[in-house]
Amino acid sequence: MKKMEVLPLKPKSAISIKRDVHNIVIDADAADVAQAFQDVMIDTKRHFGLIKLQRMRANEGKPFSVGERFQGQYTLTLAKDEWPAFWRKIFDDLYDEEAVQVIVCEIQNSLLSDYGELSLLELNPKPGEPYRMQYRYLGHTDPKSGSPIAGSSMFIVTPIVDMKELNALGVSKASKLTQVFEYQEQTDFFAYFFSAGGLKLHNQVVYSQAKQAAELIGAKIIDSDIPKEYQAGL
Repeated sequence: MKKMEVLPLKPKSAISIKRDVHNIVIDADAADVAQAFQDVMIDTKRHFGLIKLQRMRANEGKPFSVGERFQGQYTLTLAKDEWPAFWRKIFDDLYDEEAVQVIVCEIQNSLLSDYGELSLLELNPKPGEPYRMQYRYLGHTDPKSGSPIAGSSMFIVTPIVDMKELNALGVSKASKLTQVFEYQEQTDFFAYFFSAGGLKLHNQVVYSQAKQAAELIGAKIIDSDIPKEYQAGL
């Protein structure tokens, strides 16, 4: 991961650059939501959908910092819970073998992971400005390793102060978590996969992150434009 490079977007590529934006409204102050979001990401015991955040050992348990690199690992040991019972039993039996654990780890790291570098972190903004966090995807010149997509993910937490909007939501305080995902798949295969279902999985992860952050501070999600069908199973 230390040797990976930020993957640039390529406007001249045959694969188009895309942008996916979603909003999640939480009945809590923006400062509390922003801090809780970081806290749940720091917690190594958590996972978001089928994704576990893997940080370098020296960074585990510490606040994030600009320039830090990390791995978002799609975890087969979590995914197996959705398999038919027959295959789940076979996997559990095989996973007792150390050699199988090594193979599974290699598959997760080389084929089923995103890698990112934190490029922006604003947890103490000026009054009236939003809280922001952004990371850019990392990889190698060879698209078979590293992240299968180029681009970035940004999370923006903005306080909702308009009384009409608060009244419409039925709360006295609220904030909006906006996720801006700008991406470009690195291969034709992954472009097909992402359009066929990968983006849905990505949105499930985002919703899970927001939901766990809200629950950590005793709040809840009161509105979201992520389809309810994409929120299921989290």
